[in-house]
Amino acid sequence: MPKPKKLMVINGRRQLVPIDYQTRTETDKAYNQKRNRENKEYVSFYKTTAWRHTREQVLLRDYSTCVRCGLEGNIVDHIVPSEDDWEDRLNVGNLETLCQRCHNLKTRREWIKKNKGRDRAMKIHVVIGYPASGKSTYVARHMTSHDLVYDYDLLTSSLDGSMLNVLNTNDVEANSRTIHKHNIDVNDYVQMIYEMILRKIKSEKTFENVWLIMTKPDDRLTTLLTSYDVDWLMLGTSKEECINRLHKQQRDTTNSYSLMNEVDRLINDLDLKVKLIKQN
Repeated sequence: MPKPKKLMVINGRRQLVPIDYQTRTETDKAYNQKRNRENKEYVSFYKTTAWRHTREQVLLRDYSTCVRCGLEGNIVDHIVPSEDDWEDRLNVGNLETLCQRCHNLKTRREWIKKNKGRDRAMKIHVVIGYPASGKSTYVARHMTSHDLVYDYDLLTSSLDGSMLNVLNTNDVEANSRTIHKHNIDVNDYVQMIYEMILRKIKSEKTFENVWLIMTKPDDRLTTLLTSYDVDWLMLGTSKEECINRLHKQQRDTTNSYSLMNEVDRLINDLDLKVKLIKQN
């Protein structure tokens, strides 16, 4: 037997819809009534001019498209919930456009984490070092089964398709050259993923370990992750050995020494307590 229908006005037009259909307005009304009882400041914020302008800015940036599924989106959502980081509520970098379905899935996942999730003693390892010093190899040897790894080179090669070459050949040296052959246009996307990861780990303890693999230390980490147990690790491979490895991998060494000196300078300027790791 077909489901009964009702007549509703949607986007200015009368339409017959299933009896249990709810418009976003109805859903928001019930949601906000509950919020208003529990947190008036929270609800009032979403009525301010500042929020309306910020919301429009994000919708324009995302072309009113859900960043998760690619369908039309009209909900501007905080990546790190505003309840967890109220000071960041108008930061467009912490906002994304979602459709109703993806927003519901994200909200449900956040609720489960907050109410039923395990509280992990997550440790963050920032692995820095000269090019070809063995950073990725070190992490591969020490990561556990429930870790998150951000590796700029590997992520870049995944996004520009060059990783497909690696998956289809056993040539180790060719693979290494492929992984480090960067497509400059992909960089913005890799950086965007990196920033999203930082925002997420700032508010969650999902993993046992988080490994951030980079050549130069990022000064933002010294302030963003102050509430976490952060381990700064540097591979102790000498500059000469790194240059030898780069030559063997047929990689460009034109600016290698200046890059290595920049790594040393940043470590000193940031006064980082870096643990020197010797590879076996």
